[in-house]
Amino acid sequence: MAKQRRRAHLQKGHNGEHQGHIEETFDDSLLPDAAEIKRLQQIDPNMITWLKERAEKEQEFRHEFTREKLGMIKSTEKGERRVNYLGLICSFLLLGGGMFISYLLITGGFEIIGSIFSGTTLVAIASIYMRKVRSSNRR
Repeated sequence: MAKQRRRAHLQKGHNGEHQGHIEETFDDSLLPDAAEIKRLQQIDPNMITWLKERAEKEQEFRHEFTREKLGMIKSTEKGERRVNYLGLICSFLLLGGGMFISYLLITGGFEIIGSIFSGTTLVAIASIYMRKVRSSNRR
Protein backbone atom coordinates (compact mmCIF):
# COMPACT_ATOMS: atom_id res chain seq x y z
CA MET A 1 0.00 0.00 0.00
CA ALA A 2 2.80 2.38 -0.86
CA LYS A 3 1.91 6.03 -1.10
CA GLN A 4 3.95 8.60 -2.93
CA ARG A 5 3.72 12.39 -2.75
CA ARG A 6 5.64 14.89 -4.84
CA ARG A 7 5.71 18.64 -4.25
CA ALA A 8 7.50 21.17 -6.41
CA HIS A 9 8.32 24.63 -5.09
CA LEU A 10 9.58 27.44 -7.33
CA GLN A 11 10.91 30.71 -5.91
CA LYS A 12 12.67 33.75 -7.24
CA GLY A 13 16.28 34.15 -6.09
CA HIS A 14 18.18 37.32 -5.14
CA ASN A 15 19.55 37.87 -8.63
CA GLY A 16 16.19 37.31 -10.35
CA GLU A 17 16.80 33.69 -11.28
CA HIS A 18 14.21 31.07 -10.50
CA GLN A 19 15.26 28.36 -8.10
CA GLY A 20 13.31 25.13 -7.84
CA HIS A 21 12.98 22.64 -5.06
CA ILE A 22 11.33 19.25 -5.45
CA GLU A 23 10.34 17.29 -2.38
CA GLU A 24 9.37 13.66 -2.69
CA THR A 25 8.11 11.39 0.04
CA PHE A 26 7.53 7.71 -0.35
CA ASP A 27 5.60 5.95 2.41
CA ASP A 28 6.30 2.23 2.21
CA SER A 29 3.86 1.31 4.95
CA LEU A 30 1.97 -1.95 4.58
CA LEU A 31 -1.30 -0.36 5.71
CA PRO A 32 -3.12 2.77 4.54
CA ASP A 33 -3.49 5.70 6.93
CA ALA A 34 -6.26 5.76 9.55
CA ALA A 35 -8.63 8.04 7.63
CA GLU A 36 -8.47 5.80 4.57
CA ILE A 37 -9.07 2.68 6.70
CA LYS A 38 -12.15 4.32 8.23
CA ARG A 39 -13.56 5.16 4.78
CA LEU A 40 -12.87 1.63 3.55
CA GLN A 41 -14.52 0.10 6.64
CA GLN A 42 -17.70 2.07 5.91
CA ILE A 43 -17.77 0.45 2.49
CA ASP A 44 -17.06 -3.07 3.75
CA PRO A 45 -17.00 -4.02 7.47
CA ASN A 46 -14.60 -6.91 6.77
CA MET A 47 -12.05 -4.56 5.23
CA ILE A 48 -9.79 -4.43 8.33
CA THR A 49 -9.48 -8.22 8.38
CA TRP A 50 -8.71 -8.24 4.67
CA LEU A 51 -6.12 -5.46 5.08
CA LYS A 52 -4.43 -7.33 7.94
CA GLU A 53 -4.23 -10.52 5.88
CA ARG A 54 -2.76 -8.62 2.91
CA ALA A 55 -0.25 -6.84 5.13
CA GLU A 56 0.87 -10.16 6.65
CA LYS A 57 1.25 -11.71 3.19
CA GLU A 58 3.22 -8.73 1.94
CA GLN A 59 5.46 -8.79 4.99
CA GLU A 60 6.11 -12.53 4.50
CA PHE A 61 7.00 -11.85 0.87
CA ARG A 62 9.40 -9.07 1.84
CA HIS A 63 11.11 -11.29 4.40
CA GLU A 64 11.47 -14.12 1.88
CA PHE A 65 12.79 -11.70 -0.73
CA THR A 66 15.35 -10.37 1.73
CA ARG A 67 16.45 -13.91 2.64
CA GLU A 68 16.92 -14.79 -1.05
CA LYS A 69 18.84 -11.57 -1.67
CA LEU A 70 21.15 -12.25 1.29
CA GLY A 71 21.67 -15.81 0.03
CA MET A 72 22.74 -14.52 -3.38
CA ILE A 73 25.11 -12.01 -1.80
CA LYS A 74 26.67 -14.72 0.37
CA SER A 75 27.18 -17.06 -2.58
CA THR A 76 28.69 -14.23 -4.65
CA GLU A 77 31.11 -13.36 -1.85
CA LYS A 78 32.03 -17.02 -1.44
CA GLY A 79 32.72 -17.31 -5.18
CA GLU A 80 34.89 -14.19 -5.17
CA ARG A 81 36.86 -15.54 -2.22
CA ARG A 82 37.45 -18.83 -4.08
CA VAL A 83 38.64 -16.97 -7.16
CA ASN A 84 41.04 -14.92 -5.02
CA TYR A 85 42.44 -18.05 -3.35
CA LEU A 86 42.82 -19.74 -6.75
CA GLY A 87 44.67 -16.66 -8.02
CA LEU A 88 47.03 -16.76 -5.05
CA ILE A 89 47.76 -20.44 -5.59
CA CYS A 90 48.35 -19.98 -9.33
CA SER A 91 50.63 -17.00 -8.80
CA PHE A 92 52.62 -18.93 -6.20
CA LEU A 93 53.00 -21.83 -8.64
CA LEU A 94 54.04 -19.46 -11.44
CA LEU A 95 56.53 -17.74 -9.18
CA GLY A 96 57.94 -21.08 -7.99
CA GLY A 97 58.14 -22.35 -11.58
CA GLY A 98 59.86 -19.16 -12.70
CA MET A 99 62.37 -19.40 -9.90
CA PHE A 100 63.05 -23.06 -10.72
CA ILE A 101 63.65 -22.23 -14.40
CA SER A 102 65.96 -19.40 -13.31
CA TYR A 103 67.81 -21.84 -11.06
CA LEU A 104 68.22 -24.28 -13.97
CA LEU A 105 69.48 -21.49 -16.24
CA ILE A 106 71.96 -20.21 -13.66
CA THR A 107 73.31 -23.71 -12.86
CA GLY A 108 73.54 -24.37 -16.60
CA GLY A 109 75.93 -21.48 -17.04
CA PHE A 110 73.45 -18.81 -18.21
CA GLU A 111 73.74 -16.50 -15.20
CA ILE A 112 72.62 -13.31 -16.94
CA ILE A 113 69.62 -14.88 -18.69
CA GLY A 114 68.60 -16.70 -15.51
CA SER A 115 68.84 -13.50 -13.46
CA ILE A 116 66.84 -11.52 -16.02
CA PHE A 117 64.20 -14.26 -16.19
CA SER A 118 63.95 -14.33 -12.40
CA GLY A 119 63.63 -10.54 -12.15
CA THR A 120 61.05 -10.42 -14.93
CA THR A 121 59.01 -13.12 -13.22
CA LEU A 122 59.05 -11.22 -9.93
CA VAL A 123 58.09 -7.92 -11.57
CA ALA A 124 55.28 -9.56 -13.57
CA ILE A 125 53.76 -11.23 -10.50
CA ALA A 126 54.06 -7.99 -8.48
CA SER A 127 52.37 -5.94 -11.23
CA ILE A 128 49.51 -8.45 -11.44
CA TYR A 129 48.99 -8.14 -7.67
CA MET A 130 49.07 -4.34 -7.81
CA ARG A 131 46.58 -4.25 -10.68
CA LYS A 132 44.26 -6.53 -8.70
CA VAL A 133 44.56 -4.35 -5.59
CA ARG A 134 43.84 -1.18 -7.54
CA SER A 135 40.78 -2.69 -9.23
CA SER A 136 39.48 -3.94 -5.87
CA ASN A 137 39.91 -0.50 -4.29
CA ARG A 138 37.96 1.18 -7.09
CA ARG A 139 34.88 -0.89 -6.38
